Amino acid sequence: MSYRELRDATEILRSLDYPRLVSIENFRTPNFELIAEILEWIVRRFDPNVRVPKLLDTESDRVIFIKTCVLSLIQKARVKLNPKKLYQADGHAIRELMPLFKMLYQTTKASKDPNDESAAQISLLRSRISSMKQEIRMCVQLASEIPHSGVTLYDLLAKEIFAKESRMRAMSQSLNISDIEKIIRGMIEKSARETAEIEEKLNNISSDEASLDAKIDRRRREYDQLQKRLAKLQSFRPQYMDEYERYEEQLKGLYTEYVVKFRNLSYLQQQLWEVERAEKERSMDAERSMRLAVEKMRVDSQTVPPIEGLNVEDESQTKKVVKVYGNMTGAGLSDDEDEEDDGLGPDEEPELEDEHSELSEFSPEAMEPKVQQQIDENEDKENHSEDDF
Repeated sequence: MSYRELRDATEILRSLDYPRLVSIENFRTPNFELIAEILEWIVRRFDPNVRVPKLLDTESDRVIFIKTCVLSLIQKARVKLNPKKLYQADGHAIRELMPLFKMLYQTTKASKDPNDESAAQISLLRSRISSMKQEIRMCVQLASEIPHSGVTLYDLLAKEIFAKESRMRAMSQSLNISDIEKIIRGMIEKSARETAEIEEKLNNISSDEASLDAKIDRRRREYDQLQKRLAKLQSFRPQYMDEYERYEEQLKGLYTEYVVKFRNLSYLQQQLWEVERAEKERSMDAERSMRLAVEKMRVDSQTVPPIEGLNVEDESQTKKVVKVYGNMTGAGLSDDEDEEDDGLGPDEEPELEDEHSELSEFSPEAMEPKVQQQIDENEDKENHSEDDF
């Protein structure tokens, strides 16, 4: 709040014939009584019939006073004030009241303009209309409460018959004076005991305070000792700390080495698994091709016509016999062997039965058990390698 605003406020109050002398120093510190008088005076200037609370002893009373004045000024003067600043009762409250001061000052200035009188009459009529509206609102509220009050009164009057009988019965009973005296004495003794207990507690307050102070001092000393001990323990370095740190560094190095080896082992296991899978696929392809070859040989053997019996008793006729050596792929044959075979005489007659037995070894019926045995061995080997992995 500036000095100029305080000066203007005091001058306006003096020009408005405020019944009390007001200086600038009155608003340097909070002065709720003066602000309350000024606020009540302003409210009565707008509406002389307004009801303003008079009690300002407690905080709740002051709050009710401020709220009532603010609501009245909103209704009469159409000016909205800040209740918090008014409750401060210092320069901020004067700043909130300055618009009202100026409004009153402008209306009281001497002027011959008839428009001012009409404006004053209009404002007076508006204030009267607003007060009448408030009265009408209160009448409507009271009219809405009348039926509820009537219903409640009717219910109570209906219960009066039973209440009257109970009341008359209680009044007709004779009172036992000795019992009443005994009850009253018991209540007096009880209240006396409670009073004695309260007085004893009040007398022991000083001793309790002394014991609590002693406990607090003892706890504070224990706390200081524990703080010192903690500081000593934090500053103390054990003898085995160097060895512990050395082992910790070694452990970090071993852990790093373990992580590297574990990753390498995982990578090698993955590679081994891929190699075994590739071998398994190759063995399956070989098995499949071998089965197809066996099936083809079986089909070919079924289409070849049977061999007729040879006449081995005709010694005058020489026949050229071809011997087969090696396997089915033709390995084991040479030009020398062919020449030796071509040079067979009539005395070296081959035995057809031996040649037939050698050819029968490569027949599909003879090769099928061998192929099946080799397939079983390959499967056992693959299963054994998967279990080891």
